[in-house]
Amino acid sequence: MQELKIRNPLGVWGFTLITLGIYGLFWYAKTAAQIKGVNPDNPKNVTGTSLVVWMLFGFITLYIVPIINWFKLCASIKAEQEAAGLTPTFNTGLATLLCFLAGTNLIYLQSQQNLVVAAVQARQSVPA
Repeated sequence: MQELKIRNPLGVWGFTLITLGIYGLFWYAKTAAQIKGVNPDNPKNVTGTSLVVWMLFGFITLYIVPIINWFKLCASIKAEQEAAGLTPTFNTGLATLLCFLAGTNLIYLQSQQNLVVAAVQARQSVPA
């Protein structure tokens, strides 16, 4: 299972800006793997490798496949929140809008991901 880790949302965004997007690609791959670890049965899960490859070479399909993968990632995050026992608070429209505001969607995605990580860690620390 992928290590569940709470990350600083502003740190993810800032480091992505500093590295000119390279860290963002790494972050997308790690997040996809983490989602798959929490909710392996979700058919909409995307693999980190395919997500990164299509983001890099999406021009081949006129960016249709990267858009599909983006919405699959958003659906996976929402399903992951449900699998963790949370009421889903993730909003795909807001996440998509934030893509166009200096990439601040990473802040939103990571903050939503942190909710899941906190819920899973709390559930794992509670004795049965």
